[in-house]
Amino acid sequence: MKGCLSFIIKIIIAVLVFFGLQHIGAIDFIKSKINDYQNKTQEEIVDKTKDVVDLSEIDEEYTIDKNLKILKNRMIIAQHNATDQKMIMIEPKDETILTKEDINSEKLQEKIDGIINKYKYQVVKFDKIEVNKQGEMEGLDQKIPYAKVKAEISNLPVKDIEGIVGVAELENGKNLIVISVNENGKYSQIITDAFYKKVKNVKRIQ
Repeated sequence: MKGCLSFIIKIIIAVLVFFGLQHIGAIDFIKSKINDYQNKTQEEIVDKTKDVVDLSEIDEEYTIDKNLKILKNRMIIAQHNATDQKMIMIEPKDETILTKEDINSEKLQEKIDGIINKYKYQVVKFDKIEVNKQGEMEGLDQKIPYAKVKAEISNLPVKDIEGIVGVAELENGKNLIVISVNENGKYSQIITDAFYKKVKNVKRIQ
């Protein structure tokens, strides 16, 4: 379990830095929040996420691990139990950090490079993030555009990660950044598709 938590923490930190959400003390904050969730049941965690997404139909092969709020950025983390592949959903404070238009743009690589350069002096150092292809998948009752990416990290034991980054639209009109990652060579799009297909938009009463 300790090794699994360590991997989760490293992935969360990498994602935070990529989206510019890292800050002094974030590592200790994340660790404390993860510890807070160790004794919560799956039903309790899923219930706490219902103000953002409905995860009640997720298959048992997936576990909803965390529901964090960091500097007004909401993050929900799930994992595929057999492979440790991580699914991360972020409702960012800054909705312009990554948009559907960015995902569909031919300049997505340029956008990602700009984010890396902006935060290159943070705790996690990305040597490179490479956009391989763009596509779409079903989830949150819509077609979600995504880009398949590979990242090289120079200063963490997790050196290479690969997966997808996409943007969905919540029922309230806000963006939800959807991510699925695993260590290089272990990523599966089938696992990603199966998970997000069961994620539903929360129907809000106006």
